[in-house]
Amino acid sequence: MNRLIAFSAVCAISVGSALPLQAESFVSVLQVIEEMGETPYECDGYDPATQSCSGLSYMRTEEGIIYNASWFAIENPAGEPWVFLASSEYEFLFGWGCPSNWGQAPTIRYVDGGDPDLGPQYAELIQSQLNESYDPDAPCAGYYPDGPQRYRIEYRYRNGELAERPDSHVRFFFEPKELRP
Repeated sequence: MNRLIAFSAVCAISVGSALPLQAESFVSVLQVIEEMGETPYECDGYDPATQSCSGLSYMRTEEGIIYNASWFAIENPAGEPWVFLASSEYEFLFGWGCPSNWGQAPTIRYVDGGDPDLGPQYAELIQSQLNESYDPDAPCAGYYPDGPQRYRIEYRYRNGELAERPDSHVRFFFEPKELRP
């Protein structure tokens, strides 16, 4: 479940008042969404050997809000991993994607895998944990090009301070890739 807490932090990417000026290579999250329109699936932790991701998301914007659908898998010792969908909204601030000021945890829904009879119950449990641990002041995400259809994501707080969190490295694909726990 610690992985779920960490995942909630990933879902709750945040920015605030005054981020410092960005390096020349910084790219606005809105520009990333626009440029990756033909390859809209963001894959975190891509493994070329298995052609799988540790997390998968799809972002779109509407009226200044970033809507994010993120799929993640949880290991199931009894067989096929559990797959859940986290839906969340982010603010756009200085080119960064930040948890919304209205402070709502991602909405969790069971998608596939595991025991389908228990899936919705596990989704409710995960939702409860996210509601309790949601932090609207969680770090925001900034994108830096790292190769064709690849970005390094850096995390900073609203005051511009670098978050004590490792950078993520993502790739964009035309179709969703398989998920792994």
